[in-house]
Amino acid sequence: MTKRLFILCMLAGYLLPQVFAQEPLIARKPIETVKEIEFRDPIPFGLAPVEYGTGKLSEPVSAMDRKLKDRTFKLKYDSEWGYLRDVLKSLNIPESSQLMVFSKTALNPRLIKPTNPRVVYFNDDVYVGWVPGARAMELASVDPLRGSIFYELEDKAVEQPRFVRSERCLSCHGGSSSLRIPGLLVRSFLTDLHGRPISGYSQISHDKILSKRWGGWYVTGTHADMVHLGNLFGKEVIEESKTNPAYRANLEHIDPFVDTSKYLTPHSDLVAHLILDHQVHGHNLITRVSMEQQLGLRSDVEARLLRYLLFLDEAELAGPLKGTTDYQTWFEKQAKRDSHGRSLKDFDLKTRLFRFRLSYLIYTDSFSKMPAAARSRILREIYSFLNASDAELKQAWEVRPADFPLQERQAIVQIVAETLENLPDFWKINKNEG
Repeated sequence: MTKRLFILCMLAGYLLPQVFAQEPLIARKPIETVKEIEFRDPIPFGLAPVEYGTGKLSEPVSAMDRKLKDRTFKLKYDSEWGYLRDVLKSLNIPESSQLMVFSKTALNPRLIKPTNPRVVYFNDDVYVGWVPGARAMELASVDPLRGSIFYELEDKAVEQPRFVRSERCLSCHGGSSSLRIPGLLVRSFLTDLHGRPISGYSQISHDKILSKRWGGWYVTGTHADMVHLGNLFGKEVIEESKTNPAYRANLEHIDPFVDTSKYLTPHSDLVAHLILDHQVHGHNLITRVSMEQQLGLRSDVEARLLRYLLFLDEAELAGPLKGTTDYQTWFEKQAKRDSHGRSLKDFDLKTRLFRFRLSYLIYTDSFSKMPAAARSRILREIYSFLNASDAELKQAWEVRPADFPLQERQAIVQIVAETLENLPDFWKINKNEG
């Protein structure tokens, strides 16, 4: 463990009253003692004050369901797509975010296969799963204090459709791959001809090299000479890919494998894949930090989250990488921009995912509404990193200054200063910089 991570873990067990005197905790009885735990230890998220199963929720799907219950909002049913298209529109989820997964690693394994993949749509806070022929669509919505909340919406026209909360998902979404909290999963498994997993990886993030990603998924887009595991199923095809790495790579359509008329779009966009890989693990880390703070527990998860938000262990890309839809344009249009027009959602897609390496997840409810003490600690450490001297970067963070240039760090400081709500007082900016 580096010196800075050690110091952070030591500080994480205290509320640091002098630093956070002007930033009170959420309105709950404060926990005065902190228990040190290991990162992989389970979290008792059913206990107060988290109360995963019974606590009041404040994420987008529960808000929509309250409107359905009060009859102040109505979902439109379509004979071809059911409620899918209107749910996506109402939650501001673009159809271009569609990703196709054919491995039998989710609900409806009898339906899911290479010729009938499950599709996932998502934005910064909500994930929607849908399979042609399934009785219901699935949703996961990230609550700031309780993590991922899972729902089903039955696919039949009724007067008053409702999102029904489902906890059966926790059999998979509450284990080690989701950090022992109600979390999200992105997996990469090569499969046989029917979509049954053969081998792979149960946890994917932006830290994983591309050659280990996307097994069991379709991928449309170009990625130069880089290779991945997408579009491969069946032992013969998998063997062929070992001697011919470009086999089924750089595909711009997947019509030979799937009747794409059964789906909203014929794409499984590469750029959307990259965002999903980053976002899911980031959400899980944020939730774990929030739950530990609420329950009076402390592992090294804050140190891990810091490195993740700053992309310090991101796998290098060798682009250019390009998708096959307007997803990239949509994503960048959602950005908050500073006076120079810069944002944390500006892509690079040549050597790394983003131009400015601080995750846009700091704008999400899951981060901004986490317990104030934890949020402040993390933002303070981010600020310290961005303002560190070259010697501090090397010694405390094990980062070479040339790998995270001062100009980029100064730009990030200004972007955050001009765009992040509830900015701590310590976040200062030299107006002559940027």
